[in-house]
Amino acid sequence: MKKSLALILAAMLALSLVPAMAEEAQPTYGGSLSVLGFDFNTFFLPHSTTTSDRYNAAPAIEALGRRNPETGDTEGWLADEMIVDAEALTLTLKLHQGIKFSDGTDFNADAVVWNFQQMVDFGKASELVNPTSFEKTDDYTVVLHYANWANTWADTVGEVRIYSPAAYEANGEDWAAINPVGTGAFVMKEMVADSHITYVKNDNYWREGEPYLDEIVVKFISDSTTKLSSFMNGELDVLRNPDSVAIKQLQNQYQNVANSAPDLAGITYIMFCSGVEESPFYNLDVRLAVMHAIDWDEMADAIYDGLGGATPVFAVPGAWSYDNDLPLYTKDIDLAKSLLAGAGYPNGFDTVITLNSENPANEPCAVMLQYYLSEIGINAEIKKLTNADFNAQKAEGNYDLGIMVNNGASKLDFTANYIRLYSSEGVNYKVMMAKPSDYEDALFGARAAKTLEEKKELLKTAARLFSHDYALVVATGYQGAYCYAQAGVHNTGICSTTAEAWTPESAWKEAK
Repeated sequence: MKKSLALILAAMLALSLVPAMAEEAQPTYGGSLSVLGFDFNTFFLPHSTTTSDRYNAAPAIEALGRRNPETGDTEGWLADEMIVDAEALTLTLKLHQGIKFSDGTDFNADAVVWNFQQMVDFGKASELVNPTSFEKTDDYTVVLHYANWANTWADTVGEVRIYSPAAYEANGEDWAAINPVGTGAFVMKEMVADSHITYVKNDNYWREGEPYLDEIVVKFISDSTTKLSSFMNGELDVLRNPDSVAIKQLQNQYQNVANSAPDLAGITYIMFCSGVEESPFYNLDVRLAVMHAIDWDEMADAIYDGLGGATPVFAVPGAWSYDNDLPLYTKDIDLAKSLLAGAGYPNGFDTVITLNSENPANEPCAVMLQYYLSEIGINAEIKKLTNADFNAQKAEGNYDLGIMVNNGASKLDFTANYIRLYSSEGVNYKVMMAKPSDYEDALFGARAAKTLEEKKELLKTAARLFSHDYALVVATGYQGAYCYAQAGVHNTGICSTTAEAWTPESAWKEAK
């Protein structure tokens, strides 16, 4: 009898808790959310040369599509539908009707076509997968035409963020670069250079019931110690991809809320100046000498303090371009020196390692690389550039004919990324990097593949040629995503799909 009574009481208690638990799970309105930003370049995204600008602009400027965090598929956002017709070689965008930009002007086919043309005029046709033409067929339909089939149309075009044409035309590019005007859930209140961007709620946002927050503050903090202390003191609500010291301090107190998908891992990499004859690294044997001078596991451990791993290609395990059967290069100093001598450098040479100082992983990578190079007679000076200066050289710069060190996001499917950055169709590194024909044949073949299996095999071949065989751009280590949030912070979308994507409109905080 006592046992039965206890069971009944337990059941009654559980039932009594259900409404309260359900109520706690519901979003509440109000509050301010503070998140870390990337180094700022521009809000006028048609002329942006780095995907990190998309993150800073996300509260105000939205994309045509959005990745599903469960499946990785691109789904409609500002475009209700993205209709791929492989026979007609067209991508048709059916736009959501009734949306207005925050300046009160209409979001429609004219606005989308205008943004597309701005991208093409700026040399970014590859970010539309190089259409032969595009036009509006009615006020809410845009059709892109292509000469050849590519399986990346929807994914790539879906990432395009749409800026208000009227705001740009009225104020000019310099103004647009520092004033985000889009269809987003927030509008910018102020931006203080090297400090923060404050966004406030857009009362005329097109999605009913959203946003929940009154304010979002995007903070620019470069120092790793300051990032950690800001989070620990509650001044920062979300800490995205902290350094290894912070991870080890936080991992027993907070849950890592980042998705484990390949799209979220970070890769530290080096790029040789392989595209300029005056550079010693134009010679493949010189690049291979460096490959044999490095202990790759040791390098990855040093960069990520034991929290990362080495990879033989510019990809991480689980990505379509990753090859489980491809070995790392082995460290062999004698072989490395022999390759250098055969290339005409028996006594080594002087060079420069240029690093992007934005990411803390880049400096230990450069220091380790400098040490390995010294073992085979290559004397390397380390040169640090700010993110802005580093990015300014991307299109045509050769980084002093030496080696550059940078950090970027991984991808499940690297096809569009490789093409956008590391191909003859790309917007960056046009001088810095050689583009071997067999590499591009495999890469462009992956884009044109009719089946997923064919695409994966061709992409794997392209990655092997790109990173391993030709040693053009080489991953020096990778680390999965880490993201920590304060208690009561929900649905930010940070570290859920890609590094630059998040969901400001659905983020909310429990009232304290």
